[in-house]
Amino acid sequence: MNRINSICRNFLCGASSDYKNPPNINWDICCMTKDEGGLGIKEAKIWNKALLGKYVWWLANKKDHFWVRWVNHVYMKDTSWTDYMASSDCSWSLKKIVLIMSIFKQAYVSNNWLNSSKEYSVKAGYDWLRGPQPKVEWSYVCWNHLNLPKTSFICWEFMHKRLPTRDRLLRMGCPIDPVCSTCCQAPETHSHLVYECAYAIECFKLLHCRQHICLRVQELVHWFSTVRRPTKLQKRFIGACHVAVIYWLWRIRNEAKMNAVVRRPEVLVSQILHDMKARVLALNNAPPLPRDQAWFQNL
Repeated sequence: MNRINSICRNFLCGASSDYKNPPNINWDICCMTKDEGGLGIKEAKIWNKALLGKYVWWLANKKDHFWVRWVNHVYMKDTSWTDYMASSDCSWSLKKIVLIMSIFKQAYVSNNWLNSSKEYSVKAGYDWLRGPQPKVEWSYVCWNHLNLPKTSFICWEFMHKRLPTRDRLLRMGCPIDPVCSTCCQAPETHSHLVYECAYAIECFKLLHCRQHICLRVQELVHWFSTVRRPTKLQKRFIGACHVAVIYWLWRIRNEAKMNAVVRRPEVLVSQILHDMKARVLALNNAPPLPRDQAWFQNL
């Protein structure tokens, strides 16, 4: 299981099963659900225990399976599943299942999985093993279905403040200039990159002007949860455009660092709006509402 986790972690960080780069974000966070601030990746060790929990549930309910009848007849006999201890002549797999029994004893009772009205599921067992986790407010913005996967991933790293900005690289001991390579006016931090950089401010100002909204970027998450005036499609489109700007700010920052070239904000915003319009038309099977069509034409 550790090897499976290692392969998944290495592939996420370096697109290879071999170790290349240290991860930007802790693997435990990656294995949280998207609502909790993670990527929704299954943690292999916990998932394996949840799968074995299905066998325990079969034994506890004496399901009509050949394997269950065989274990009850040869090993458990008349012993209750809660009191059974694996004997020395048991197979390796049965010993592992017996170990899982001690973990799930309380869960089967507290979740009513022993009642015929509620069956055990691997997903429910996995969630129980993980325990309750707090939700994050920005998950809807980050994982909006109109977002491109690459823009969502960069936005996810930005929300966790794990992009390798110059201030972080300096803390790691890299001898680099701390000044932002895009505006060349202030030290580069996560906050400066999106909220304070003159280039970023101009990009968001142009975007808001084209979309006819009055919004501070810092209030985007709160705006999504409180404002009701735009239609659902318009809100998703506005959110996807903001996430795309964050992605392009990071990409342009890298281009300025490597090539000393920064594209004009109006060109960038026009490209983002054009690409997002094309994505809306590609993903929506039904034509937009007349209100949405008029709004898109005025962008």
